[in-house]
Amino acid sequence: MYLRPSLVLGLLITSQFAFSQQVNHNIKGAVTDKQSKEQLIGAIISIPELKRNTVAKLDGTFSLDRIPAGTYHIRCSYIGYVAVDTVVTVNGNLTLNLPLNNNTAALNEVVVTGKHNVESEAAAKKSEQNASSVMNIISAKAIQLSPDITVGNVLQRVSGVSIERSSNGDGRYAIIRGMDQRYNNTLINGIKIPSPDNKSRFVPLDIFPSELIERIEVNKTLTPDMEADAVGGTVNMVMKNAPERLYINASAATGFSQTVLQNGFDYFPVSAIHKSSPYQQNGPGYSATPADFTRDNLNYTHKSAPANAMGTLSIGNRFFNNRFGIMLGGSYQNIYKAYNSIFNPGEFQEEGQLYVKHAYLRDYSSHLTRTGLNAKFDFDINPKHKISLYSVYADLKDAQARLTTDSLMPYPRTVAGTGQVWQFGRSKYQHQNIFSNTLQGNHTIVDNRLKLDWSAVYSKAMSEIPDWAEYEYDGGFYTDPSTPNNPPYKHPDVLQNFNRTWWKNSDRDLAGYLNLHYTNTAWNTPYTISVGGLYRDKHRDNKYDNYELRPVPNADGSKQLWTDIYHFNWTVFNPKGSPGEANNYRANERITAGYLLLKFKINKLETVAGVRAENTDQDFDTDVPVTQNAKSGTISYMDVLPSVNFKYELNKKTNLRLSYYAAISRPAFFEIVPYSYHGDQFDEKGNPNLLHSTSNNVDLRYELFPKTNEQILIGAFYKSIQNPIEYGFEFTGAQNQTAYMPGNYGDVTNYGFELVYEKYLGNFGIRANYTYTHSQITTTKMTSVKKDGVLQKLFLNESRPLQGQSDHVANAAFLYKNGKLGLDVQLAWQYTGKRIVLVSPYYGFDYWQKGMNLFDFSAEKRFAKHFAVFAKVQNLLDAKYEVYINKPVVNDVPVPFQNPGSGKTLAQRDQYGQNYILGLRFLLNK
Repeated sequence: MYLRPSLVLGLLITSQFAFSQQVNHNIKGAVTDKQSKEQLIGAIISIPELKRNTVAKLDGTFSLDRIPAGTYHIRCSYIGYVAVDTVVTVNGNLTLNLPLNNNTAALNEVVVTGKHNVESEAAAKKSEQNASSVMNIISAKAIQLSPDITVGNVLQRVSGVSIERSSNGDGRYAIIRGMDQRYNNTLINGIKIPSPDNKSRFVPLDIFPSELIERIEVNKTLTPDMEADAVGGTVNMVMKNAPERLYINASAATGFSQTVLQNGFDYFPVSAIHKSSPYQQNGPGYSATPADFTRDNLNYTHKSAPANAMGTLSIGNRFFNNRFGIMLGGSYQNIYKAYNSIFNPGEFQEEGQLYVKHAYLRDYSSHLTRTGLNAKFDFDINPKHKISLYSVYADLKDAQARLTTDSLMPYPRTVAGTGQVWQFGRSKYQHQNIFSNTLQGNHTIVDNRLKLDWSAVYSKAMSEIPDWAEYEYDGGFYTDPSTPNNPPYKHPDVLQNFNRTWWKNSDRDLAGYLNLHYTNTAWNTPYTISVGGLYRDKHRDNKYDNYELRPVPNADGSKQLWTDIYHFNWTVFNPKGSPGEANNYRANERITAGYLLLKFKINKLETVAGVRAENTDQDFDTDVPVTQNAKSGTISYMDVLPSVNFKYELNKKTNLRLSYYAAISRPAFFEIVPYSYHGDQFDEKGNPNLLHSTSNNVDLRYELFPKTNEQILIGAFYKSIQNPIEYGFEFTGAQNQTAYMPGNYGDVTNYGFELVYEKYLGNFGIRANYTYTHSQITTTKMTSVKKDGVLQKLFLNESRPLQGQSDHVANAAFLYKNGKLGLDVQLAWQYTGKRIVLVSPYYGFDYWQKGMNLFDFSAEKRFAKHFAVFAKVQNLLDAKYEVYINKPVVNDVPVPFQNPGSGKTLAQRDQYGQNYILGLRFLLNK
């Protein structure tokens, strides 16, 4: 059959047209803020005609694949922005940029307004960029998606921050740039809070559930309007504020501890504990009898794995034409943990020989209940006057059972459990809480030039350890390791003396803050002058009572044998308790501070400079006899503290900062009273001659914010500290007796650098930081040598880092986020290098924590618009906390628990296991 050329040409054109109608094309692009050009991550892009949609990825880009040729509506929406609806014709691959207009208030210098932005990563980065000081911020969104459930653990993700852990493995205190927790302070909404700790000022951050936090700000430099007792920096927890519209965030979760799953849990009834001592119940004339002491709290029941339970709820809204806002939040965590430990304290012997006399094998069971409540109310009286009230309550109860086997380790024994053995049972219930109320006002007095703000604060922190109880019996295993065929001999279990102790302390703060700000322009240069100050009245009560209980000898004079806690008799060796000890004291502190601050900007250079003066008046009175030295005392000092912060804007995305500030660190009340306390392993004493620390600090940082959620930070810091306060052992008398006490050990320098890198490509991202810190302090320590056969003491200078300071701290998080699938996944790594955890009075005998790698995992999957399921796994690889004494053997005498050839002797190893959490979240954010 013959086809004419015109027909063939027509068929080809027709088939080509039909084919083109079936060809699929791609639409790619980015969604940005029209004003700032920043990427809007999570924006929704849709084609209604095709019922297709996608979301902007972590780098702000989006793609829609396999789009047939044609004309379509492209709709783009993002919370807080005006939606865009545009028409496009698709006849090939298309690149489309979608700029959106912000319909909420803009970000100001530090505070982000507009509820929908304030919890985002973008808001956190913008606040860091605009802040007057060197700052790192963790947003509520990052906290929600992290593997952590307490503020203490969240902080380990911040550049330059490591954490000191509690005995159960939770992060408790922040160490900023290698500076011990005493050099940092803790704020809630910018207001300093008291500590429930019975010995220190620093606040235990494991008391705060992370879900109530809007963001965490870590300030690493100070401005004159900030309190000065922060050599290392400040941790400011900004609680959730009233939203612009209805907001509900609720979650429920359960989980297990791996160690509890494997080994079960030892339980004792907290309800059996007597909350007050016999002295506290009956008065100073009362003589305690054996009947005054319960036995039930030392009766342990072993249980199979109980499940953990956690729940949170935050709800808020605005009323009366948005003039009145409310935010209410609550969190509850009921957690069971079990962990085991080996503790081998090293002792000093002649010629500097390390001797491990005891090995303690310990099994812990800890029942934690953590409660947090947050209430915020604000009222706009009129456009010029606003008042607000917020209250925060945080409560932590820890019921801990500890079962211990103590083995003597004389040479040549190397394995715990042989030789003489003691058995211990200990019940410790600690209850801590913090309650803070702040009434604030913000007032515009003259146009927008003169403004006044004030705060009135009442806060109280409390801690109690009622009836800290422990029993002991001599189990008596004996064997000779040189004759392995000789089985060990065990004599009957013989009861030993033991103690019952009550601790209770409270800190009450009354504080007032007043700030006046005047803004104007001079020579075309805008400036703000601020003056203000604070007055704080702090009162601490500390109560301590200790009783020694001794088993009654049998009628024939022999010692009683152990069967269980109920079947033996005891007498009270000191029936009056211990009311006359310095551990019972009252203390007051009055802080009066004032500052002058000038802030101005010339072209691209912003300067914040000024001076702060703080006067400290302290007094204390103890219950020791009037004849004892330092029964009471007063301390007063004044510090004048200048500071200056420069920020130069190289461009809209880049800053260069240079800062100098002076700061102080005050001793804790407990440290300056002449207390004495016999701890688990050593005696402790106070130091009434302790001086406060002062410092001069310099910071330099380069900042680049390439995109909304990306950053590159490169910084360096230098600190010169006078009279740093560190704990060490001081010789107290004959036979090398020592006491662990605070002291001023000479001046010290601390310097280092920080690197922060955050980058996203498509759905993947990496967040990493590294900090190097170096410090050095030189102190005199004792050793001994034999000279002509005579043992002689020798005192040598030894240089070391500050206690708790690690040379290397690093964090990394590998992220995957798929908005279309509603999926977030995070694998987090945290490394803390070796550091000193205990300073010895002997040369070369310091205790060093081994470098520690922690891996955690978290994931969240959103579904049904308002719901999400989430999972968290903490300590994925079961990292162990290990402490070593780096002391080689002397005269070839082997040391138990020492790695051959390494010179490292294991002093402590704690193994916590993994923790698993699975939960459901509901989020309504209109």
